[in-house]
Amino acid sequence: MKYTIEDIATAAGVSKATVSRVLNGTATVSDDVKKRVNVAVKKFDYQPNINARRLAGGSGGSIALVLEESTEEFFGNPFWRAVVDGFITEVARKHQHPVLFFHSKDETDRELVNVLMRGNYDAVAIFGWHRDIKMLERYIPENMRIVFGGRQGESERFTYVGVDNTLGAEMATTHLLDRGCKNILTITGDLSVESGRERLVGYKNALAAAGIPVKTQNILDGDYSRDSARKSIAKFLTKSASFDSIFAANDLMAMAAIEVLNENGIRVPEDVKVIGFDGIEQAATFKTPLSTIAQPSYELGNRVAGQLTLPQSEGLQNIELALELIVRKSTAK
Repeated sequence: MKYTIEDIATAAGVSKATVSRVLNGTATVSDDVKKRVNVAVKKFDYQPNINARRLAGGSGGSIALVLEESTEEFFGNPFWRAVVDGFITEVARKHQHPVLFFHSKDETDRELVNVLMRGNYDAVAIFGWHRDIKMLERYIPENMRIVFGGRQGESERFTYVGVDNTLGAEMATTHLLDRGCKNILTITGDLSVESGRERLVGYKNALAAAGIPVKTQNILDGDYSRDSARKSIAKFLTKSASFDSIFAANDLMAMAAIEVLNENGIRVPEDVKVIGFDGIEQAATFKTPLSTIAQPSYELGNRVAGQLTLPQSEGLQNIELALELIVRKSTAK
């Protein structure tokens, strides 16, 4: 038997309009009413008419997660898997439908907007954004909810959930300074991404606060990938320049750096201390357990989804998540 919205309203003891408001999230209702409606929906396995909900001004239940990263970066970096896991879990809990797709860096902003509009998504989460946020502000329709994973410059329209990357890099660099290090290399993240730029600023800030000049030759090019870190460290070692520590802008690059150091007879932490950023699970079980600035990746995805699934009547807000310094063998005294 196919049940109707009238059946749900009767079972919950509310009006059809109230059932619609609960399903669409278009107005605030009491927790008791919301619970009764959801119980009735579950009991009768009610499947709302998506097109009818859209025509009524409600949501169709589809939320997009856009990753402007390569599939190699996504599948090779545990950080992204944890973010997506948190996102999908929360969206599913709200009985909505997550859609994951990759936006190529070669595609234009306009092409992304066209895809999102054709998909008729209720809301969109965007991670790994490499472009000018102002351009996207011009294209996205006013009625489409957007939340970024990570701060994306000074946007007046879009909100974000993320961490203070500058502070995190300062924490990492200061930890090395506290360990007695004075000649600290950094392997940058992708500097076309806000997080990469902010983590470089944090490194410079910490050195400046300690009265240590920033040496251009100590800033090595990276893009968050293992391969970029291996190449940069290998090249630097050919210069026979002195250094006593490395702050890598993510854990994957930090672990790759340790591998290259070991291959060249350099011991960690005895000769060189190394710290990363992200707090991925593999950092704890690496052959030289890695010190890191941990950010709550699962919570990041979860909180982004939580913002996007709020009732339409509720406004979105910026949310900053806490960072934690985790000290392991790679920076032991």
